[in-house]
Amino acid sequence: MASTPSSEVAADKTFLGESNAERVASIQDGEAHLHVSHKYTSHVQMKKQFGTIATLGIAFSILNSWVAESGSMLGPIALGGPVTIIWGCVAGAVFTAILCASFAEMASALPGAGGPYHYTYVVCGPGHRKFLSFVAGWSNTVAWWFIASSAALFLASFISGMAVLTYPDYVPTTWQVWLIYVGIVVLNTVIAIGGNRIMSLLTSASLYWSLASFLVCLITTVAMHAGKPYEPASFVFGNFSNESGWSSAGTAFVIGWMLSTYNVPGLLEEMERPQVEVPRAMVGAILTGFVTSFTFLVALLFCVTDMNEIVTSPTGVPVLVIFYQSTGSQAAAIALTCLIFVSIMFSEIGGILISGRTTWAFARDNGMPFSEYLSHLDERTQSPIRATPLSSFLSIAYGAIYIGSPVAFSSIVASSIMMLITTYCLPQAVLAIRGRHHLPPRPFDLGRAGWTLNALAPIMVVFAFVILSFPTTLPVTVETMNYLCVIVVGVWVLIIGFYFTVKKGEYQGPVLGIAPHD
Repeated sequence: MASTPSSEVAADKTFLGESNAERVASIQDGEAHLHVSHKYTSHVQMKKQFGTIATLGIAFSILNSWVAESGSMLGPIALGGPVTIIWGCVAGAVFTAILCASFAEMASALPGAGGPYHYTYVVCGPGHRKFLSFVAGWSNTVAWWFIASSAALFLASFISGMAVLTYPDYVPTTWQVWLIYVGIVVLNTVIAIGGNRIMSLLTSASLYWSLASFLVCLITTVAMHAGKPYEPASFVFGNFSNESGWSSAGTAFVIGWMLSTYNVPGLLEEMERPQVEVPRAMVGAILTGFVTSFTFLVALLFCVTDMNEIVTSPTGVPVLVIFYQSTGSQAAAIALTCLIFVSIMFSEIGGILISGRTTWAFARDNGMPFSEYLSHLDERTQSPIRATPLSSFLSIAYGAIYIGSPVAFSSIVASSIMMLITTYCLPQAVLAIRGRHHLPPRPFDLGRAGWTLNALAPIMVVFAFVILSFPTTLPVTVETMNYLCVIVVGVWVLIIGFYFTVKKGEYQGPVLGIAPHD
């Protein structure tokens, strides 16, 4: 029996929230003009500008596994050496694939810039959806604030490392690295805001640049190593060296694997066909990322001549040292490192881009302080010109922690990954408990494998949280303490406190064009 227009609007107010429903519904001559179907909408949307290649480009530029692995090898080297690096890469790819498969399915069903907190709101029961979506929204937003800083720190470290290789007497200080970091964040923020009209072209270029740089670095490193002895396969795939202080080799390996496993929902509203393009982009980025990172790491390890020099080098950049060992030329090593540097620049721009859009999307749904101000979208640039600078300012502010404690800042970066994957798995855990029929129809459907993947995701995230909370070296000191658990729990306590003291009566959940399946 067909419902009346008034009943349709009333029903929609139950899931949109009274105040939100008023923004999207109007009744004229007894006819409701609120169309509720499986077509996902929101009250303020950005211009469509990202196609499949551009979407894959932004996903791959942020994931950029081969670049990330090349810049974060110090931890895995100390926690097992080649075994941890190579097989940690494989395990990390499996972990990421399981987590992202279900997330891609949700993005296919509910494409919107809010991402995880939209999915959580739709699949949760009516008694918990506002609270859990608020926690997911804030966790996702804070995670992207932190993530946007990680690439900037990589870039600052690369610059100081290349300076040390060129001028061995130079000893960079933490405040100098932070100033470089600030300059990089400011520059890329200007690009992310001012270059919004060409962002589709820029993100496509990032994909081609990264793949071309991968081939140049791979071929040059192997070719210029000719004439020198290569490491045997037993070293690359089987050598284990524990320099961490952990007495258990298994513990050292697992911690190193998690360190070696370092997205797209923030751009969903700017895609032409997000229901189809997002799953393609996520799956494509993971597959391309694994193939490039695994191949690159194998090639690098075959060309290592002195593992101890890599660990103790004052440059602090393992890949730079391996390039130098392989080529025997400072100029060649720096040139190859510069190729990676540009790839990381693309990652930083992508991180700032999504960080700003994530903040804007949550403010649009009244989840932020000063939501009306932060939800402003500039008509000329089609960019959230208030939310993006805020995200960058916060990156600069907590980046100052690096001056006092690089280890504490590294814990912030690690906590961003932890909070991000937690927000990704929260709606999956709800689906596993409540049933997958609460997820709307979608082009990308996991079918019978869906429930298993939904159930696996939270189990793996809990495992990751426990492992990543361990200190990477023993004995533990103030300088080597792992602050990840303190940071993550502290952020969640603040989020929950903010909800119950300020936002409980104000936050009505995201504005959607589809009702939860209660």
